[in-house]
Amino acid sequence: MRAYLALTIEQVRDFYAQKSFTPEIVYAPTIKFITENPELDEEEAEYEISMIAARNSGGFVIALEIQDKEISAHKEETIVLTGEVIWENVEALFVYESQDDELTWYATQEIGDFLSTAGAK
Repeated sequence: MRAYLALTIEQVRDFYAQKSFTPEIVYAPTIKFITENPELDEEEAEYEISMIAARNSGGFVIALEIQDKEISAHKEETIVLTGEVIWENVEALFVYESQDDELTWYATQEIGDFLSTAGAK
């Protein structure tokens, strides 16, 4: 399942450096979210959840792949994990531009370079 972490730049830097992170909130297209939004296909549901994460973030969203065995509970638009997430499951970094309500995408191999030039938000 694709999931999204709403983070600050400091949290992204820490996750990148430590290669693991224990999130409090993980946004995902949960069973309840999909059931309540039947008009959305899989890609649209993921986009909507990524935007919800972005609007609740400190300007940054990490997209990652979560295995079913890592999920202990499904809530409305979030999941509860059994433990920490590891960097190797990261699929992308999104930078949220709130004035335009849009996301800029960075591939995993671009995140290190981005972090070395990004100032605090």
